[in-house]
Parts: sequence; structure tokens; C-alpha cells
Amino acid sequence: MRAAAAVVAALVVAATMLLTLRLARGRITAVTAGLLAATVGASPFIESFTLSGELLASLPAVLSLLCFCVYLNGRERGWPNNRLLLSLAGAGALTGVAVLIKQSAFDAGLAAVVFLLWRERRRGLVPAAVLVAGALVPVAIAAASAAGLSDWLYAVVGYRFDGDSLVTGSLAGRANQLWLSLPPAGKALGPLVLLAAVGWRRSPLLARIWLGAAMLGVLGGGNFHPHYYLQLVPPLSLLAAVGVRTLWLSAPRPAIAAAAAAAAATFALALPVAFATPTEQAKTIWPRDPHLIHDAVLARYVRAHTDPRQRILAVWADADLYYLAARRPAVRYLWSSNVATIPGALQAVQRALATRRAELVLVVQPVAKLDPTGRTAAFLRQGYKRVARVGGATIYRSRSQRKTIATSRPSAAT
Repeated sequence: MRAAAAVVAALVVAATMLLTLRLARGRITAVTAGLLAATVGASPFIESFTLSGELLASLPAVLSLLCFCVYLNGRERGWPNNRLLLSLAGAGALTGVAVLIKQSAFDAGLAAVVFLLWRERRRGLVPAAVLVAGALVPVAIAAASAAGLSDWLYAVVGYRFDGDSLVTGSLAGRANQLWLSLPPAGKALGPLVLLAAVGWRRSPLLARIWLGAAMLGVLGGGNFHPHYYLQLVPPLSLLAAVGVRTLWLSAPRPAIAAAAAAAAATFALALPVAFATPTEQAKTIWPRDPHLIHDAVLARYVRAHTDPRQRILAVWADADLYYLAARRPAVRYLWSSNVATIPGALQAVQRALATRRAELVLVVQPVAKLDPTGRTAAFLRQGYKRVARVGGATIYRSRSQRKTIATSRPSAAT
């Protein structure tokens, strides 16, 4: 997964360079955009090392704008209509792919449509319609190939609006999440924002619209996890590269020195994380997710006290624990927001406890957090007994299960 993330990130950097070359028309500016994306934009504070949906969706999004630039260039050169339509359809299809990966990755398509309507008014309606139609093709294929259309629509669209978007839940809670996400985002992207502001007026209109659309995508997610800000890296890198060129050509030396100092501060904050221990890295990057710090020791305990065929249950959520422990979950809902939002998810957890489907239950979050009624806690007390406290989590074992063979193997705990 780390290798896949690195490969995709490298391709995003290359695509960003090509797009900058098309829009800003300068090789040095394009190289600068790539360097900024690969260094400042790769900060651990926005979880750039993870294989997130935002990172994966960035690649088709940037490629979509590249196709749109091909369309704009071909129109200037007088290409035949069939080639122009193919470029537009390709840009739309790549946007559709990006949205299928991550619903917030509509930024490239939205930027292209807004650009057409802003610059060409009524003349832009037809090409904008072609682009939107192209985006709908992969979405329609995905919907048609789904096992159940209603389930697919809920997973892709309905779930976000039920309780996992900016328009749902407490406005004060969303604002608090945004406020808490700004410090790590500032540590990572602060220099890019400053440089983008410097180069704003001299930047291409399409790039400025793209940044605005990407900001809408980040805001639409609602939860403001640090990796949401990865969506801003390509457009910010492009605009920041124009800012570097502007500083170099026209700014006084103090301004250049200030920009260099900001970049140095960013590296000074990030480098200690690279040389820290894994536990210290987890504390720095995920200060509000303490279970991530203890998942390694929890996984070792689970492997030592369960058979590989037995299931476990993390209450309310600890998705990576299942992977690290190589044990199947007792229910299919791996995130606390799933249990809180999806109809029937809480009842599925309660049924798993009532039927003692899990050999071990690991309480990593307060049981009352998602079920203040006490029903889940009652099922847990009836079917399970407390056996250990490991890494901040309370561990329960099923009352009806015999002692597993794994506990008789001392080597299993090492």
C-alpha cells in the first residue's frame, strides 16, 4: 500500500508538471510546480504517505484538466470537431473516474465547466454539456454493474448526505473539526498558500477556478481529516510555482528571503517526524486518534489469543486493527461513522454481540458514544467477560467459547 501510494503520488507530480507547462507555458515554472508538490505538498501532517481516496482521485482529476487543455489548444489550432469532442469527452470521463474514487474529486470537471461558461457564455454551453455527459459515462457503467442499484446509490450518494457531509450534523461540530484541522494543514501547505497568493494575479484563470473548486471539495467532506487537504496540493503547487516565478522576476530580495524562510520552517517541522519512532510519529500525526498509537500491541494480543478462523469486533471502530491482526471483523462496518449513519448498522453490532459472533471484543471507544441507551453495553456484559486491558483498550472474551489453541503457544505472542 505504501508503494502504491508512492507510485500514484509520483504520477500526480508528473501530471501536475505537464499541466503547469500547458497553462503557465514555462518549463522552469513546470519543474518548480513538480518540486513543490513533491516536497512541501508531501508533508506527513496531511498524511501524504497513506493510500487515501484523495490521493488516488487526484491523478484522474489532474489528467482530466490536461485533456481539457488539449481541447483548448486544439481549438486555437483549428482542429476538426471530432478531435475536439474526443478531448472534451476524455476530460469528462476522467472526471467521472475521479468522482467514483472519491466523491469530492469533482474539482477538475467543475473548473472546466465554470471556465467555459465564464469565458464563452452561451457558446460554452455545448462543450460544457459534452464534458458533463462524458463524466456520466463511467458513473452510469458503475451503477449498471452494481449488484444492487439502490445500495450503490446509497453508498455513493446517500451515505454522505445522511450524516457524513458538511450539510449534516451539528454546524458547531463541523466548525470545530475545521478549526482543529487548520494547524496541521498550515504546517503542511502554508508556504504553498503564501506563494499562491503572490502569483494569484499572474496565474491562469483556469488554475484559479480549479483551486476554488478543490476547496469546495474539501469543505464538502465535512469531517476535515488532514488527508482531505491532499486535494489542494496540485492546484496550489501550480499557483505557487507562478508565485515563485513572480518573486524571482520582480520581488525585492527581502520578499524572496521571507518565502525561503517559510519553506525552511515547513521542512524544519516535518523532518523530525521522519526520524522519530513509530509511536512518536503516530502521536504527532494523529494526536486525536490514540488507538492508532496502540494498534500494534493490540494486534499482537489478538494474534496470540485467537485462532486465525475466529472473528473479532472493535467497538466502535478500529479498521486497521483487523488488517494488522489478520482477523476478520464480526460485522462489516469498519468506521464509527458507518455505525452512526447507516440504517441497521448499530443493530448489526448488537446482533453480533448477542450471538457472540466475535471471540474477542476490543472496546477502543466508550460504548455509550454511539449508543447512550445502554443496550449495546448490556449485550456486552451478558455475552462477554473482561479479560485484559491492553494499550488503552478494554478486551472482552466470549463466555461460551473455549480457550483457543493460540494461547498455548508462547511463540505466538512474540
